Amino acid sequence: MAFRKIRIPRQVAQLVGPVVRHPTLARRYVDTDEVSGQLQFEILKRHGCVPSSRVLEVGCGCLHAGRQLIGYLDADHYVGIDPNAWLVQTALGEPHVAQLVTEKRARFLHVDTFDASSLGVAFDYVLSHSVLSHCAHCQLDQFLTGVEKVLAPGGRILASIYLAEGNAFGSAPAPNQEDSMDEEWQYPGISRFKLATVEAAAGRHGLRALTVPEYTAFIVATRPRECHDWMVFERP
Repeated sequence: MAFRKIRIPRQVAQLVGPVVRHPTLARRYVDTDEVSGQLQFEILKRHGCVPSSRVLEVGCGCLHAGRQLIGYLDADHYVGIDPNAWLVQTALGEPHVAQLVTEKRARFLHVDTFDASSLGVAFDYVLSHSVLSHCAHCQLDQFLTGVEKVLAPGGRILASIYLAEGNAFGSAPAPNQEDSMDEEWQYPGISRFKLATVEAAAGRHGLRALTVPEYTAFIVATRPRECHDWMVFERP
């Protein structure tokens, strides 16, 4: 099951060439921008990311966070995963982004799984924004399976999600505060998971799941609509 199983919007498909050069359409699709990416980048730095860290971004999209990370990290230290190659190609249509990617030797995988193990790289951080908040119920385990296998010793996974309990920053609780139990990818809709469900899934993969409400507070201070819960997964 693809984690972002989509069709290119018709108006984009009519314009697609070797490189998509219409960033407004791509931004409209992913519903984020460079400000959102900068905030995600700041969260990673607050959690200890330094230029020598190796970072995997799952759901890198238009590189709104990626371009910040690529510029900050040492060469060869950034990998992005997104099955929608047209979103990455859109970002690469901007000359300064293409030059940055070339200089820093950033790599991209256009796969419909969460698995970057084919590269043989262990990552200090995995960043995933607005992926678990749309995934089918079974994809929570798929996500943790894929990213845990490439996590370096002491590595951390930072991911946004919508918890079924809701939060104090604008995220409403799910009906009865239960898992939404979606069978398919829910974009542009959202899916929700109980905290206990997330903690149990993390435990099955040898991980501990921690909520970090201060990261949500940091983001909503600038982006009130982006009221996802933020979680950190780490090995005990």
